[in-house]
Amino acid sequence: MKKILVVNNDFDTMTLLKNWLEKRAYQVKFTGNSDEVFTIIKKFDPDLIFIDITHSDLISTLKVHHENKFVPMLLMTGYTFREATRKLPVDDAIEKPFNLGLLEEKIETLLRKTA
Repeated sequence: MKKILVVNNDFDTMTLLKNWLEKRAYQVKFTGNSDEVFTIIKKFDPDLIFIDITHSDLISTLKVHHENKFVPMLLMTGYTFREATRKLPVDDAIEKPFNLGLLEEKIETLLRKTA
């Protein structure tokens, strides 16, 4: 079972994503606290990090750490992909509100790259 860490401060979004991802047989952990992310990663060992743009300061830090730099990151943003990722080392992005079919496709594509 593939594991996804979701980093987002919005409780409603996290609840919806948790239900949707678990129905697709992913193991899911959530946090809205940037300070917890490294501890969660060490214990949970995610195959994908799905992170909100409000945590953009954390993205570069995650990609610098040796144990995390190969974990794909999918950015959720209210901006267009090009605007949001211009300076961020993410592997892909999806705009809010999500098209769930597109989200599923992006997750599967990123997870295949790490298989």
